[in-house]
Amino acid sequence: MVTRKLGKKVKAKQTFSRRKSTGFAAGPMGNFRDFNDYCRTDLDKKDVSSKIKSYIKTTMPKDQAKIAIEAPEWAFTSIPFVAATIAWKEMGKEFPVWWKAEDCLNRHMKEILTRGKNNIARKAELGDDTSPQRKTIQEILKEKTSEFIAQVEYVLDQYDPKNHKECMNYSLYDELKKVDAANNTAKAVLDYYTPIRNEAKELVEDKTEDLVEAFSYLSVSERKKYFEFLNQLVNDADKFMASKKALRATRKPKVKTADKQVEKLNYAKESKEFKLTSIHPTSIIGAMRLYTFNVKYKELTEYVCQKSIGFEVKGTTILGLDADLSRSTKLRKPDDFIKAVLTKSANQIRKEWSELTTKTKDEVNGRINKDTILVRVMAK
Repeated sequence: MVTRKLGKKVKAKQTFSRRKSTGFAAGPMGNFRDFNDYCRTDLDKKDVSSKIKSYIKTTMPKDQAKIAIEAPEWAFTSIPFVAATIAWKEMGKEFPVWWKAEDCLNRHMKEILTRGKNNIARKAELGDDTSPQRKTIQEILKEKTSEFIAQVEYVLDQYDPKNHKECMNYSLYDELKKVDAANNTAKAVLDYYTPIRNEAKELVEDKTEDLVEAFSYLSVSERKKYFEFLNQLVNDADKFMASKKALRATRKPKVKTADKQVEKLNYAKESKEFKLTSIHPTSIIGAMRLYTFNVKYKELTEYVCQKSIGFEVKGTTILGLDADLSRSTKLRKPDDFIKAVLTKSANQIRKEWSELTTKTKDEVNGRINKDTILVRVMAK
């Protein structure tokens, strides 16, 4: 805009817009729930970490603060709701009745202190080696598990018996499913909240004096609701582990090669008496029909396979037999009938078998021994 003064052009006074707020100052200040959601979803992780570390330095004794600051970075960045609690407290704002701010801060400060001690011990083990250490799979999983539990802790800290029905809509099962949590993560969640659930159960059912005093701020009905919520958390974790197990792919047994399967098969390679030579035993693998002849008892056996993949061999036993179709019989004139077995089709052999006068046995065990000639295999 331009104005005139004494006939001369004078530039209007230039105005500058206020710099846009960032960090915690940019969060909604109407209520803690919205402010906390902002810190969880929009706030930079560096701001989260910085706020918690500053709080540690100003509230903890110097020796403990020095140890706590040594905790791994994820121990700070994974708990934005703690940073939100600190910031809200520093602004002098009032917390809602359902948010136990001091309990939340005390609990997580202790956890950070413990992680600081563990990290210092880990560095001591590494000695003078200060080169960056690549995280192991176990460390990455542990970090993700801690982050997930921190999120559940936030939900639990927000639990309000007066909004019990709304709180019960939270599904830990769905949250685990969203992140495709590892079974170890689900188990860690289960192990973490089971003792807490059991404590609430003792409060409700046994009414232990110490617990009743600790939870005196809750009415009897509110204690029952609190237990119900905790019980749902534990059950959801348990159900997720069960579903994970059900979906786990069954490990397929390693299929042995034909040579490996028959390496211990004990059979007669030839019979000079009946002028017979055994086929190679690897021919049995995958075949659907097998004829054998026991030279000691003059017994012919027809094995029929019930599996689509054909016969398999384990040790000295043929596997996959069809008990209804497999059979054996003694031969009075082996030379004549074995010739038919060697040259004719299965249907022709079946017809000639029906004309034998010796009794047919329907029970066969599939065992091959040193007196057994492997006569012939068929594909069907």
